Amino acid sequence: MSHPADDHIGARIADYRKLRHLTQQALAQQAHLSRAYLARVEAGISPATPAVVAAVARPLQVDIAVLNGQPYVSQLQQDHLDQLIAPLAEALDVYDLGPDPEVTPRPLPRIAADVERLCGSTYATEYKGVGTQLPGLLAELTTALASVPDRSDDERRTAALLSWCYWVSYEFAYRLGYHQLATIALERMGWMADRAQDPLLLAMRLSKRSSMLLRRGDNRRSLQVLERGHRLVEAHDKPASQEALAVTGSLHLAGAIAAAQAKDADEVEGHMELARNVADRIGHEVPQVYWSSFGAASVGHFEVATLVELGRLGSAVKRARSLHFPAGHPRMRVGRYHIELGRAYTQMGRAEAAQDALQTARQVAPQQARYHPLMRETVGTLVRRQRRASEGLTSLAAWVGR
Repeated sequence: MSHPADDHIGARIADYRKLRHLTQQALAQQAHLSRAYLARVEAGISPATPAVVAAVARPLQVDIAVLNGQPYVSQLQQDHLDQLIAPLAEALDVYDLGPDPEVTPRPLPRIAADVERLCGSTYATEYKGVGTQLPGLLAELTTALASVPDRSDDERRTAALLSWCYWVSYEFAYRLGYHQLATIALERMGWMADRAQDPLLLAMRLSKRSSMLLRRGDNRRSLQVLERGHRLVEAHDKPASQEALAVTGSLHLAGAIAAAQAKDADEVEGHMELARNVADRIGHEVPQVYWSSFGAASVGHFEVATLVELGRLGSAVKRARSLHFPAGHPRMRVGRYHIELGRAYTQMGRAEAAQDALQTARQVAPQQARYHPLMRETVGTLVRRQRRASEGLTSLAAWVGR
């Protein structure tokens, strides 16, 4: 395939396009892109956005992870994260084998405290610590679940804890580029959430499933999954509680992103308006509800993200000027926001502002930034556009492996 100097998403798209005997015009038509834009993406002078990658992956008959170049093995080896994947895969594979005779579970409150810390580390994108602890916790909870009475409160509590560990497994695998492993973890999460009899947990799992569908460019099914999530929230015994409202708002934000990738501005605004209404009803930021965050700041973030996705870059940058994240806002969200802003500035030709935004993303959530395809793609685009990259940009490119 491509020479390492040309190792970027656009070059991989061009390689697979040629292997499939497609012209740029033919691929552009099938992906609903302009030929000129596809040419810029293949040349590496326009960033290949997630929506573009999803759009071309189908006609090219190739997995999106392949086009992204994931997983980023060299960086994983440098960070000693590659050695954590095999133990996690093994732990996910013993979900139905019953108790492990070599494992003696601790009291449930002690396990719950560890799960809480693990979820918090995931929320903070601290992947190394997460990957080290996960396999042991999965084995302990699987064994604990086999020893509690069926349909008891202990079963529901243990199943909920195990479901959250599967969520952590999903986040860990997905962020590092192991998408098939992430899909398995997400299925396990749904299975345990059902045993926990928690409709809000099931709804949050569907939100993640929607993201996976969106990654493949299946906007219609992504929105269907989110609608099912709304029905689950409505089935909750307290649908007007703060927790249920926050989950509802998060589902609307996910729907806005799905609609934006489909370039449906009216549906985007519909979801955003509903999310604003929910934020107004709550009246304040709700941090870490079902390991998500919802409130006015989250709505503002998604307003910027959807405007970028719709190509309304000037409006996105204008809205960003008035957006301020409260103390304690999830680093996962703040880091992603600055990556998206860096992408917008890059598309506007504002290289210095783009670089500043990407450096901020690195400072806020370094492990997320290092392994995020959009971060790597945007940095690479900035480098290719400049005859002589600045020292700061060169350092950033080396850090992400460009």
